[in-house]
Amino acid sequence: MINVQVRDRTTRLVHPRRRFPRALFNDLSRSECLTVLELLHLAMQADRPEQVQELFTRLRDGLAFRYAWGGLIRLGPNQTFVEFHQLINTGCPDDWLHVYWNRGLAELDPALKSALRSSDAVHWQTVFQGLSSRQERVFVAIARQCGLRDGITTASADRQSGFAAFFSLAVGYEIEGSRVATLVKYLGRYILQALRRTMPHMAPNAHRHTSNLSSREIMILNWMKTGKTNRAIGAILGVSERTVRFHIESIFAKLDVVSRSQAVALAIEQGLPGLTEPINQGSPQDMTRLFE
Repeated sequence: MINVQVRDRTTRLVHPRRRFPRALFNDLSRSECLTVLELLHLAMQADRPEQVQELFTRLRDGLAFRYAWGGLIRLGPNQTFVEFHQLINTGCPDDWLHVYWNRGLAELDPALKSALRSSDAVHWQTVFQGLSSRQERVFVAIARQCGLRDGITTASADRQSGFAAFFSLAVGYEIEGSRVATLVKYLGRYILQALRRTMPHMAPNAHRHTSNLSSREIMILNWMKTGKTNRAIGAILGVSERTVRFHIESIFAKLDVVSRSQAVALAIEQGLPGLTEPINQGSPQDMTRLFE
């Protein structure tokens, strides 16, 4: 018998040998077994992001899902979501990815949060049935409006590096998830390793380009901190709302963030000039919360 240990190149950890899950394959047809073997082969051979993209496509089609996406995310305390580092999309609607990436929905995603806590493959409906938070129920409603009604999410967190790999599969109808979740859990170990192996390493916060912000961008960050809308900032500075959006996009690019709250939090953390000083201009009615 060959004693095999699997080494993930991105960490120093050597995963212990696992028993072959023979029972998992007892109920699979010959065609399904070949699909699993092909996916394992692709996952272990992938050494470029475009090959992971192909792997996602084969995974989505082979397991009869409609959408697949995944990537790397930075973690905060208690394995909480902070931000995306990289995202690979296979077929997800543009409107869903826009709100998921740019409006902070990943912070509310109950399936992703559950997968990060458990390092397991999570069936959405199982998680959704136990939701009590209004914000999480709104998340579910938005997902369904975008055609994502049910799915499977799996993730693997690396506490030492402070990031996690994840991927999700989704369809527009409810599924019987126990069987497919077990299969995704088995395949997920190899697919998540491929994600870590092929994506650029995440830079620590201290290496971000905060020093490149212009004085105008710092000023706009100050108003963003108070909760001003783009329109209100434009009125204060005497520029168009479109110009404000242009500056905010530049701020996001320089700070390598994808939301207003992340930009403000990172800038405060790094002590950009002027950002920690209170701002008294403007009327209370101009103030809005970053996220409702």
